Amino acid sequence: MENTASLGIQAFISEVAQRGGRAVRLTHSRRNPVQVWGVGDDSCVVRVRTKLDGDWQARKQDGALDTDDTGSQFWVFVDLATSPEEYFVVPSEEVAADIHSEVDLWVKEVPGRTRTGSHAIAVERVEHGRARWDLLGLSDVKDPTRKPVGAVAEPSRPKLVPITRTKKSAVVEEVVDLRLQVVADFEGYRLVGMYDEQTGRLEITRGPMEGRRFDNPTVAANAVASHISGDVETRDGWTFWQIEGADRAPLGSRRAG
Repeated sequence: MENTASLGIQAFISEVAQRGGRAVRLTHSRRNPVQVWGVGDDSCVVRVRTKLDGDWQARKQDGALDTDDTGSQFWVFVDLATSPEEYFVVPSEEVAADIHSEVDLWVKEVPGRTRTGSHAIAVERVEHGRARWDLLGLSDVKDPTRKPVGAVAEPSRPKLVPITRTKKSAVVEEVVDLRLQVVADFEGYRLVGMYDEQTGRLEITRGPMEGRRFDNPTVAANAVASHISGDVETRDGWTFWQIEGADRAPLGSRRAG
């Protein structure tokens, strides 16, 4: 399953096309930038944040515009939990000012806190940007028949062809993965991994950095958290990763046992 960020960007690009514009995902930054051309063909860069539930996640450092390597003019907050999806368009300067103000209060509460790490943004803080397609030069009226430029039509389901079996068939040996499945939720992403209790290594099998293997759970947690946030993150892998199951016990409880 594709990660939450990609799903949100795809939904946004489709929405832009239905409102008379076009959009392309940019790859120069990990902060999910998208370039948008409006009806009049003027363009701008937006940062897309997506959520399936709860709040959107940004970084405390986003309170300073000079940390934005995307050069964005707007943020677009995509809510995939609603049907249809909802979109909130807010100028980047407003987002930065709002985050800076909130982090100011957070830092003052406890001396020694630093302006690093994730920062939650509730819908109430971006409500004024609901469906502000005019800010991007797009139409308020949708045309569902319009599709993104370069979109590929969904392939038709292939016909099933009967398989002729011979009397002798090859014996396929079933391979059983004895590793422990673990999960983690970080800034709107669901991460899945396989932990080898014999070697201590952890492989990420779903989500950002899928396919990467790490020497231990903490190295894996630091790497994937830093990759998602775009900043250096330090996490305890034994609490970051949880054993898949009804109880969702921290991976460290397995080690202690």
